[in-house]
Amino acid sequence: MTSAYTKTITTMRLLKEWLDEAMLSFRPLKETGPMHNDRNSDLPQDEITLDKLKKGESAVVKRLITEDSKNLQKLLAMGILPGRIVKVLQRYPAYILEIDRTQAAMDTELAKKIVLKK
Repeated sequence: MTSAYTKTITTMRLLKEWLDEAMLSFRPLKETGPMHNDRNSDLPQDEITLDKLKKGESAVVKRLITEDSKNLQKLLAMGILPGRIVKVLQRYPAYILEIDRTQAAMDTELAKKIVLKK
């Protein structure tokens, strides 16, 4: 019998192998000075972050911008992976998203780490 810990570790290893094979890009978030708040200036024109999407709009997840493994685990647990379609159901007080037939909630800081292609 395997424990929940062993199953989780195995699942994370398989997911890491899949991400490595797919060569998906996870870029670290660039830190900007305190007077400058334009975090998305380095994104191509066809890409936006989730916090820029309006209520009712849908887009495809292109990549995740994070160095923090806890944030990455949260996003993966919600089913937010590159290639998935997300729809914004609500923006305030928290973002409510629909991924496939599942709904997930997150704050604005986490929403800024998800790059989408419209």
